[in-house]
Amino acid sequence: MIFRIPEYYRKFRCIADKCRDNCCIGWEIDIDDETADFYRTVKGEFGERLKDSINEGSFILTEDERCPFLSRSGLCDIFTSLGEEHLCQICTDHPRFFEWFGAVKEGGTGMCCEEAARLILSEDMVLTEEVVPDEECDECDEVLYDLLFEARNAVFGILKERPLAEAVSCILGFAEELQIRMDSGEFSLPEDIVCIAPEVPDIPSVIGFYSELEPIDPQWIPFISRLNDKNEGHCPLPGHEIMLKRVAVYFIYRYFMKGVFDGEILSRVKLAVLSTWFIGFIWRKTGSYGDDAAWLAKNYSKEIEYCQENIDALADASYTMPCFSSERLAGMFYE
Repeated sequence: MIFRIPEYYRKFRCIADKCRDNCCIGWEIDIDDETADFYRTVKGEFGERLKDSINEGSFILTEDERCPFLSRSGLCDIFTSLGEEHLCQICTDHPRFFEWFGAVKEGGTGMCCEEAARLILSEDMVLTEEVVPDEECDECDEVLYDLLFEARNAVFGILKERPLAEAVSCILGFAEELQIRMDSGEFSLPEDIVCIAPEVPDIPSVIGFYSELEPIDPQWIPFISRLNDKNEGHCPLPGHEIMLKRVAVYFIYRYFMKGVFDGEILSRVKLAVLSTWFIGFIWRKTGSYGDDAAWLAKNYSKEIEYCQENIDALADASYTMPCFSSERLAGMFYE
C-alpha cells in the first residue's frame, strides 16, 4: 500500500500544556474497542478511576466539558500514568486524518490544532510517498481515482503558478466543467481552463449564513459578527497571499479526492475557496500574521471542519444559495 503525506506531517508534535486551546475540552472522546478492553484490565486506584469515567464507549466529560483525565496543568493523566501507547486511537491520531483509496492511503494534519496550523501556513505542501503494509479497506473506482488524482494535481499547479484571485477563478471554472463532464459520464479532464468571470459578492449573506451554523465555541458567532461590523475591505490583503494559497492547497488535498466515493467535486472546491476567503477575511479584519494567523485559522477549522453538520450545510448551500455561486465566490477575492 502507498502511504502519501505532506512532508510537514512528520514534523508535527503536540505542544501539550503550551497550547492555547486544548483538544481534550469540548469534544466527545470515543474509545476504540481494543483500548477499552485494555482499560478494563487496569487494576488499583487508577483502574477504578477509568471504570468510573467511561460510559457507553466514551469518556464522561466534566461539567466544564473537559476530559476527566485532563489535568489542570494541561497534561493527560492516562499518558503520564499508563504511557502513550495506551491512549485511545482518537487521542493517538488527532489532529492527523487519513483516507483510504484502495491501494492508496493518504494522511495529513488537520488545521484545527494551532501547532498543525502553524506548520501548514509555514511551508508549501510537498507530498511524499512510501510503501507500507496493506490495510483492510474498501476498493474504489480506479478510473475515477486516476481522473481525480490528475485533476487535483492540475488544481495544485494553478494555485502554485497564478496570483490568488486569478487562481481561484480558474479552479472554480475547472471544477464547474469537470463536474459537468462527470455528471454526464465523461471521465476526462477539461481541455482548456476557462476562468470564472467574477461578479459582485454578497458578503452580508455569506456572513449571515456562517452565523447560523452550529457553533462549537459560543464566542465564535459574536466574533465573526463583530468582524463584519468593521468597515475595511473584504478581499485578502497581498501580504496574506502566500499563506492563503497554502490554506487552499490544504483544503483541496484533504477533501478533493473524496469525490471518488460520491462523484461530487464542485462543492468541495467551493468549500476550499470559501474557507480560504473566510480565513483571509478574519486575518484582514484583525490585522493578523504569524502565530496569530495560525491561531485564527485553527479556530475556523475547528468550527467548520470538525462539525459534520456544518460541512454538509456548506455543501448544500454551495448549490442553492446565490451568494455561493462560482461567480460571486470568485468576486470575493477582488475589491
